[in-house]
Amino acid sequence: PVVARRARVTARAAVAPAAKPAVSIGARTMMSGSRVESRTMQVASGRKALVCNAGGVQKAAPGEAKKVFGLNLPENESLSFLILAGGSLGSALGFAALQEGVFRIPGFKFGAWMTILTTFTYFLCGALEMKLTGDSRKASWKNYGILSVYTYGGMALTNYALAYLNYATRIVFKSAKIIPVMAFSVLIVGKKYSWKEWLSAAILVAGIVLFTLGDVASSPAFAPIGVALIGGALCVDAICANFEEKNFFRCENPSTTQEVLCFASLIGTFYGLIPFLASGKASVAIAHSMQYTQVVPMIMGFSVLGYSSVSFILSLIKYYGATEAEIIKSLRKVLSIVISFILFPKALNWKYIAGFAAVLVSTAYTFYLKGEKNKAKEAAKAASA
Repeated sequence: PVVARRARVTARAAVAPAAKPAVSIGARTMMSGSRVESRTMQVASGRKALVCNAGGVQKAAPGEAKKVFGLNLPENESLSFLILAGGSLGSALGFAALQEGVFRIPGFKFGAWMTILTTFTYFLCGALEMKLTGDSRKASWKNYGILSVYTYGGMALTNYALAYLNYATRIVFKSAKIIPVMAFSVLIVGKKYSWKEWLSAAILVAGIVLFTLGDVASSPAFAPIGVALIGGALCVDAICANFEEKNFFRCENPSTTQEVLCFASLIGTFYGLIPFLASGKASVAIAHSMQYTQVVPMIMGFSVLGYSSVSFILSLIKYYGATEAEIIKSLRKVLSIVISFILFPKALNWKYIAGFAAVLVSTAYTFYLKGEKNKAKEAAKAASA
């Protein structure tokens, strides 16, 4: 969803000259994609060098104790990695199972109610983590007010779309977040991509089209409005990612992920409550939740798991690097689709299978291209040393 949504823009790597501080390369995901944050550090010559990190995550210093949620991890490297990777996968799969389970409850069609509970839970999780880590607010309330419009809007559109799309189709669509990100970066920033990167995006589009056609053939609840809603969510997420990067992470005093989630979710909750109460649907939604008492615990439960999954991924970036985190994120995406079909059986057809295969190929090819870029940067660094 969101958080998670929150990795969102393809990770960008930066290489610093040997005489300057080391550069940390990372990738950020909720909901993911990922974003690069930058901050400045004073160097010995008195000038400032740009240091890039991912999503508020600074590369761990040598010998630094590994922590997640303010708690110490075992000193054993392999065991710590397994805890972080297993925590991310387990949280993401639990999130997928619980969220799809909510839409399977008879009569549930309250996307706005789900979004309000989700943002409120993210606020609680972010506030708790800020307390555990001793963090404080750095960004302005004005920027948080603007950011909340984007984050709440993207989450609301996604939740509404689930009333018309299979959950697996929703995951496949969210995997296409890179497409609007590429489009916006070309139109607004003037960035250029190689033909191989466009080929990977084209394969992904083909996979999404096939998977959606499979949904049309097998899901009685499918409606074209679901595609429009999830497409709108992707565009909002792409705009949100660029705004967040510029105003929260690419600055001299960058915010941490828990800070952004805490305050953006707090304001987003109020944004959602106002139209929800004004619409007159609040009493109906609350009455439904009182009849089916599992609704609220399930929504808040998958929200906690979504937040946890992002925290585990960010810890993987910090202690083990972006490559390992990207592998876990890709595996998480695939397993979420698989578990959706296992827990909530759907009529399989060749379009589902072909679409899923195309998404896998695109993901693997994109990962390969990232590896090639990193190798080229390392080679350039070695040549200039």
